Amino acid sequence: MKSPHLATLFQILILFIFPLSIHAQTPPLPSALDGYTFSYSILEVEPNDIASLESVRNELLAVATASGGIVYATWTATEMPADAPFAGLSKNQMGLMLAWPNDGLEQTEQYDIAMQSKDRVTLVSNRMFEAVYLSAGLEVPRAKGFYVHREERYSMDDVHEALRLSREAWETWEPYWGAQVIGLFRELDGSEETVNLNRIAWYPSYDGWLATRNFSEEMESTKRFQQRNRMIIRGSGIAIATDRL
Repeated sequence: MKSPHLATLFQILILFIFPLSIHAQTPPLPSALDGYTFSYSILEVEPNDIASLESVRNELLAVATASGGIVYATWTATEMPADAPFAGLSKNQMGLMLAWPNDGLEQTEQYDIAMQSKDRVTLVSNRMFEAVYLSAGLEVPRAKGFYVHREERYSMDDVHEALRLSREAWETWEPYWGAQVIGLFRELDGSEETVNLNRIAWYPSYDGWLATRNFSEEMESTKRFQQRNRMIIRGSGIAIATDRL
């Protein structure tokens, strides 16, 4: 017969060890749109003219939609001062962002082949993301303007807290500045230790973005952004500015 003291000790070990092992696993990030994965491709087109960009865009989107892709946005070059702290698309570049049903992701192969098979097109980058936050589902709720695509990398231990601080900050930041966070996307890069997030925010103009750099005006969001910024892995990511076709 098993000793009651040993049985009690065994129960205590079960209660303490198993919750600790479960807690040690980082929970997955929330999904803003279950069932879809986003491709984000930057293409360079020759010759350098609007007609060529539109022609290539239409051809590729026809392939994508025939393969089950849903058009999210076409990003284009925007005007900004030479000393603006952004990379940008050149006038013969565009970004195509598409949502793909997860149960048909193999269809992206046809889209990839189409991009790479065009003599006048250079594929600058092609990455896959999942949506963590979307302000309006598969609709981009703003038209032309100044869009900032900012990438930041966080450790798995910090990313959930960074997301909480971001959502709380946007509640006061958006109405105060007349700006809007369109979406937040997690890159599917295979990393198990860090998370690369791409945040896309709309501003009415470059000057509208510049005004938000006055961090002393709206302190509720500022203090949360400051807490979040301490979690960013330094030297990670880039920021580019675009318009939207």
